Amino acid sequence: MKVGFIALGKMGAGICSNIVKNGIDVVVYDINPANMQKFVDMGASSAATVKELAAQVDVCITCVPMPKDAKGVLLGPDGVFENLPEGGVHFDLSTLDIETVVMLEAEAAKLGKKYLVIPMGKGPAFAADGTCPLFGGGDKATYDKYEECLLKKMGKPAYIGDVKAGCALKLIQNLMGMSINAVCSESIKLAKLANIPKEQFIEQISNSGAFSFQFKNTASGTFDEDFEHPVFTVNLAFKDVRLGIEMCESFGQRVPMMSRAREVFAATAEKYGEENFTATFKML
Repeated sequence: MKVGFIALGKMGAGICSNIVKNGIDVVVYDINPANMQKFVDMGASSAATVKELAAQVDVCITCVPMPKDAKGVLLGPDGVFENLPEGGVHFDLSTLDIETVVMLEAEAAKLGKKYLVIPMGKGPAFAADGTCPLFGGGDKATYDKYEECLLKKMGKPAYIGDVKAGCALKLIQNLMGMSINAVCSESIKLAKLANIPKEQFIEQISNSGAFSFQFKNTASGTFDEDFEHPVFTVNLAFKDVRLGIEMCESFGQRVPMMSRAREVFAATAEKYGEENFTATFKML
């Protein structure tokens, strides 16, 4: 089995590292050649274009920021779908919308290829250490074929259902996580106004019913107001929340609390889009 990996940002690079470390034959491509060198040094090969990469692999994996980026990489004469060998498989780790993933699955099928969504459930640190949840969506037989030999070498996969279900779980998780993050920012602001020491605040909240994964991973940096070294930017957080709310609207389902989170991230993105997503604190 030969695996191609396209787009080596923070999340993608973590997953790709796990594949390479597990001894799988990997070829990489990124628009920034410097991003590929780490993996070449680890034993991977590199490709000069998406087309060149797709033509030589059994499974292709992408992790791109936006739906338009996924379409640009996957579709067209120079894209993944037209250049994967007959019966080739594509795993999309990107956070996309339901309309896009349904369309991409159909376009792949027209060419005799399989398209599965495998969005990631946590951030770069978890992608890098192999503990990142992976939400599998798409053809079950294809998922089963690659679960042991590839997906479990990437992270902690679980089969959710069709591409709509896999995509929806990721969007719901993002809505919950980012809404909780906005609440954490407000809570930390209150703690600072009340002159509660950071260490005491974090320790006591961690022992209470208010504790959350988001609090654990962002409280210290938010308390210190360190937003200029982004692990995940406000712009990307806003994109994730926006796609989630659009899904809710397509269901005809009101989500007033999560909709408020979209407003918060939209306003933060206008001023602090390239800072860490915890910069919602600065809007208070």
